[in-house]
Amino acid sequence: MIQSEILHNSWSSTNQIHPFYEYQKHGVSNYSSLNSKDQDSSEISFSDFTSLFSDDVLTDLPMDDMEFVDVSRWLNDSESEGNENMKKDGDSCSPELSSISIDTSTTIQSRNDVVSHVLQGNSREMDNQMRIHHLLSVYGEAMENDHKELAEVIIRSIKGKINPLGEPLERVASNLFQQTEEDQGSYLRQESNKIIEAAFKALYQIFPLGKFAHLAANSAIVEAMPDDAQIIHIVDYDMGKGIQWPPIIEVMSQKRKILRLTSIKKTEEESTSDHWRFEETKRRLLDYANPFGLTLLVEEMTFEELASELRRMKKRGKRSEWLVFNCMFQFPHMGKRRRRIDALEFLKLAKELLLANSSTHRGLVTFGDGEAMDNSHQNTNYTFSSYFNKNFIHYQSIFESLELYFPSHLAQARLAMESLFLAPQVCSFSWFQNWEEMTSVSDSCSEIGLQGMRISKENLLQAKEVVNERETPFKVRIEEERQHEMVLEWKGISVVRVSTWM
Repeated sequence: MIQSEILHNSWSSTNQIHPFYEYQKHGVSNYSSLNSKDQDSSEISFSDFTSLFSDDVLTDLPMDDMEFVDVSRWLNDSESEGNENMKKDGDSCSPELSSISIDTSTTIQSRNDVVSHVLQGNSREMDNQMRIHHLLSVYGEAMENDHKELAEVIIRSIKGKINPLGEPLERVASNLFQQTEEDQGSYLRQESNKIIEAAFKALYQIFPLGKFAHLAANSAIVEAMPDDAQIIHIVDYDMGKGIQWPPIIEVMSQKRKILRLTSIKKTEEESTSDHWRFEETKRRLLDYANPFGLTLLVEEMTFEELASELRRMKKRGKRSEWLVFNCMFQFPHMGKRRRRIDALEFLKLAKELLLANSSTHRGLVTFGDGEAMDNSHQNTNYTFSSYFNKNFIHYQSIFESLELYFPSHLAQARLAMESLFLAPQVCSFSWFQNWEEMTSVSDSCSEIGLQGMRISKENLLQAKEVVNERETPFKVRIEEERQHEMVLEWKGISVVRVSTWM
């Protein structure tokens, strides 16, 4: 379909219009080249990492290039100390191969002894991982049954077995129970905040979760857009940096449409704690649209203000706007946790306003879900332990997949990414609170009253290309019984779902 081709080309274009959005324009080509480099860790250096940022962004940062590595300099010292301690405790860590000296005259038997020693160490590590898994499962059951004292005992036991710099399982567990300001993760977040904009750009460019969801939603918008609509009005639940909208801006300019972007105004608490300010995002989007000659309106409204305006427009008979309600929820690049119940309220408002719209072109809802959700939570027997285990596996998969793009020689950069963008979403208290809210509300767009819109084959093929499905463990599929939902999986575990509704 020609519309999809236009949209996809806008992701792959090499034009450089606004410095902030420059990296998004490189699309699949940059992702593929970086991924191929990652296959051989000797070929990528820190310069590859900084090359993702435009010059003006780097000069705005209060540090030189190599200081990015120093964001978590303390890790080098603590890791060295930790290794020394682990070597003293045979149950804590497998022996390092570098510490084993093998002379050329070593006998076959001594070689076998060395191999056996290494295998025993690996076995101990696997046993420790299994113990952590078991303790986490028991913790979920303890919280479910309100055994808080037992839960505290389990947390202490887990903390005694994990290495905060270890395997994905251990890093998720470490973040899950991090609560005090003295925790190392808190210190790392404070240091990493100094380079948050550069880190945001690197994460979005390299890690495909956000780009997958944005491309899927944008393609659906372009495909569903009626030709006779003069104004395309997109209401965005969480606009953030506005990084989803440059490709849409380009398409709308070619279609000679007027584009109106409305961001849902955050609460006072969210606004003061948010890294991304609306006025800054508005300026960047307008600057980006200006060379295309697009008429673009960017505004911020509360739910109530938006509903009131749309009702007034209907009374005056102004129906030239085609409405899109876009909700991207809990993606790593967003770097914060929001309540699911608030996102559901947004979807309910979307249903109400779309049903009140024209009978011929009601509009569209695009919903990108970055949480570990499926239809099982609608079962009345959906327990917290089930919810907890599903969430843990979900985030373990995300932490593991991040290692593909930030291999061992970029471990410090990866830890900064995890601290800034993943850790805020991994919190045992928030998970419990979210589960309690879910048990009392509907979490299905179909139950809200929306009808699914089938995702096209062209959309699916573009998504497969964006995540580089041929060369990575990421796979994209459309649900067999839910043709309006596209799923991104990591080694069989769903990490992102994008659904389209009308």
